[in-house]
Amino acid sequence: MTDLYIEPFSGLSGDMFLSALCALTDGYQIIENLPKALHLPDGKIVVRQVDKNGIVCKHVKVIDLNESDHHHDHDHHHHHHDHGHHHHHDHDHEHGHHHHAHRHLADIIKIIENGHISDGAKAIAKSIFEIIGASEAKIHNMSLDTIHFHEVSGVDSILDIVGTAVLLDQLKVEKTYCDPICTGFGIVKTQHGLLPVPAPATADLLMGMPCYKGDERGEKITPTGAAILRYLQPIFRPSELVAEAIAYGPGEKDFKHPNVVRVSKVKKKARV
Repeated sequence: MTDLYIEPFSGLSGDMFLSALCALTDGYQIIENLPKALHLPDGKIVVRQVDKNGIVCKHVKVIDLNESDHHHDHDHHHHHHDHGHHHHHDHDHEHGHHHHAHRHLADIIKIIENGHISDGAKAIAKSIFEIIGASEAKIHNMSLDTIHFHEVSGVDSILDIVGTAVLLDQLKVEKTYCDPICTGFGIVKTQHGLLPVPAPATADLLMGMPCYKGDERGEKITPTGAAILRYLQPIFRPSELVAEAIAYGPGEKDFKHPNVVRVSKVKKKARV
């Protein structure tokens, strides 16, 4: 059993959390093999070392092989416009860029069920997708069964979430502690038009959690990042924790502050 401590001082996205968990578990090979395990030949995992304000860590990026160069350019433009992480590429899916297949929740559940991963990982992945689906259905005033699940139906979002589920299952996480979450601020351009940061689904998923805007414009937390936190049901009250292992998960964009999430394996300080 493992207790985790998450410090999302520069926000959180699926790729950041996946990168941190890979470092914490040395799970890179498992994640590199995940596209094959899920029968998703259009997904590829690329791991590269990055330097974020002197913090050297590895970024785990999912490449969607369906995307044309044109769409990469389009996304790249968006990222540097008002998006905080490459995962706002993930967020691009969440706002329904039309070059991705629009899957229903049932389609994604089928991919997970047919995957060569543990039953525990399947249960975690399904829970996270159901959390996102329920939020999106509420925002769009549609039923969970009928909503086109374009929000996170791209290959990269599926692999980010299922990869996270695989590593969380491996860690057997019992309790999660978390600091207040930096959301960023401003406006994000989506297929639905201009939306505030955090986006409506993200704001819904973060309800009840302590958040602050920070001092840099841009989107710091994605719906996927928020859904992972919602699944983990973190404890936000201060606790005396002893770190046993520390890992960093970087985002793709650079900010004034280091664009990383810090995730630690912790235990409670013994009472004397």
